[in-house]
Amino acid sequence: MLEGLVAWVLNNYLGKYVENLNTDQLSVALLSGKVELENLPLKKDALRHLGLPVEIKAGFIGKVQLQVPVRQIRSAPWLIAIENLYLVAAPVNLDEWDSTVEAHIAHERKTALLDALEAQWRAEHEARDAGYYAASYSTWLSYGTGLLANIVENLQLKLTDVHIRYEDAVTCAPQRFACGLTVQSLAAESCDANWVRGFTLLADADCSF
Repeated sequence: MLEGLVAWVLNNYLGKYVENLNTDQLSVALLSGKVELENLPLKKDALRHLGLPVEIKAGFIGKVQLQVPVRQIRSAPWLIAIENLYLVAAPVNLDEWDSTVEAHIAHERKTALLDALEAQWRAEHEARDAGYYAASYSTWLSYGTGLLANIVENLQLKLTDVHIRYEDAVTCAPQRFACGLTVQSLAAESCDANWVRGFTLLADADCSF
């Protein structure tokens, strides 16, 4: 069950951005509450999922660490820590426009949306009764949608050592220019209505902070 939850979190939050994310081999080391992945190359179209007309020329994530509060899985936040994120981005070259590829990307976006809606529908029905999907859907759904919703609501994200470089040979052609930014650290955490950081039950809140 825990492997299923971890695989779901990693695939949903990292799968669309990195190459060859394999969550099938999650080890029993999960009992220690920590999963580490290293040297993950970024997908060329990773930024396209953000709706940006740019592509990644080169990039990787040095280390991803997922910390799971095994002993307090229902009352403490999960943490995704990303270290050493480097990428070089450039605008999509319109001379290399491929309508087939663009149609495929649009199709993937629609499929991802439909998958999310279907997963929500399955979870709601599975929580009420052992129906058609009982044998095929992940066993962790037996915990109901509340557990998953609270994990997502309280998921913490911390990035350290981020270096982004943008190279453009298209916008002001034939002139080229480049710029970049570095971020020492960046964090996103859930808060209560008074902006005090901490674990928040989704059922107790009218909105997310």
